[in-house]
Amino acid sequence: MFKKTTLENGLRIITAPMQGTNTVTVLVLCGTGSDYEAREICGISHFLEHMFFKGTGKRPTPESIKHELDGMGSISNAFTSHELTGYHVKAAKTYLNQSLDLLADIYKNPLLQTDEIERERQVIVEEMHKDRDTPTLYIWWVWEHLLYGDQPAGWDVIGEEKIIRALTRQEFADYFTHQYVASNTAVVVAGNFDERETIETVTTLFSGIREAAPVRAKPAVIEAQTVPALHLEYKETDQTHIALGFRGFAADHPRRYTAEVLAAILGGSWSARMWDRIREKLGLAYTVFSAHESYSNRGFLMTYAGVDHKNIEATIRAAMEEYRRVVAESVPAAELKRVKDYIRGTTLIGLEQSNAVASFIGAEEMTTGTPMTPDEIFAKIESVTAQDLRAVATELIRPERLNLAMIGPVKDKEPLEKLLASL
Repeated sequence: MFKKTTLENGLRIITAPMQGTNTVTVLVLCGTGSDYEAREICGISHFLEHMFFKGTGKRPTPESIKHELDGMGSISNAFTSHELTGYHVKAAKTYLNQSLDLLADIYKNPLLQTDEIERERQVIVEEMHKDRDTPTLYIWWVWEHLLYGDQPAGWDVIGEEKIIRALTRQEFADYFTHQYVASNTAVVVAGNFDERETIETVTTLFSGIREAAPVRAKPAVIEAQTVPALHLEYKETDQTHIALGFRGFAADHPRRYTAEVLAAILGGSWSARMWDRIREKLGLAYTVFSAHESYSNRGFLMTYAGVDHKNIEATIRAAMEEYRRVVAESVPAAELKRVKDYIRGTTLIGLEQSNAVASFIGAEEMTTGTPMTPDEIFAKIESVTAQDLRAVATELIRPERLNLAMIGPVKDKEPLEKLLASL
């Protein structure tokens, strides 16, 4: 499905030719994010991502970059997470070389002009306020802060307002120089293109990147939990937003895919247990789902639900019962087959688009260094047995790994602590 080429300077090129599409997606990834930041520059990875679209020597203004992207009829954006930062353009295949040229230019040559930095500060702050005013987004911030506390894994990727307002141009320049190096970069191309020609083009366009090891290293994650943990974020909302779950597995853990199947059984579809119990049978929530999320050095299994304030305890009680049931009872063969087929089907549907293929491969490359094809992943999922699921459930679903984060107008912890103690 894809080919990985590593250049002498360490830059990785991953090509994934696809038939039956007229589009190409280019995704340029840097292996840096908020996990690599010190407290005094918290949020700089995300802020720097914004600055890449503010001008280069060749494209000196934000307008020149935006107009060129729009002129290609492209879909483009960028993102920053704990572990990586990405820049992507999806366009008709005829615009592949132009997309590569533009992304290489902004990736290598951002001007980082002081006036643009000053102008963008308030934009970042407004993005922060928008996310904090969106509980379905903000609950993830609250959840991760509960799990990891005052260390990079527990900090908000977007940073803190007082730090955003104080970052200097020199700090941006230093961070860019230290992290945006060839060995920390991967260029992913997926869609309809000539593979040989594209590898040559990427090699040429992305030459000249500094050849060195990135300066900032990811610190080890401290996970010292011994009892159930609870955090209530008081906010006058129409719903209470609940995140209930457990510490899980990192991306390279041998039982990661078993944990992902377990999450799908609990809350990955309309047929899943949390959905069936909390929405269909009890009528407590409109949105409810479970997921197992993995980073390179940590992971978690979590169920989310948005409910009326009066239904908080009933919802948590129902979720706890489903967690206990998956430990106590083996998953029936028919249910396990249905879940595996669902994972395979939804994955293949998603991978019909070039941008999804680029993200699928690129994220695994940057997280594990060894991305797998869908067939290789499906083989791992297919090998999961009911015994495997019960063993992983028994390992993860334990009081000393249990966490509850909530956003809503709730102050009384005592009844919630009693519920957590019932596991």
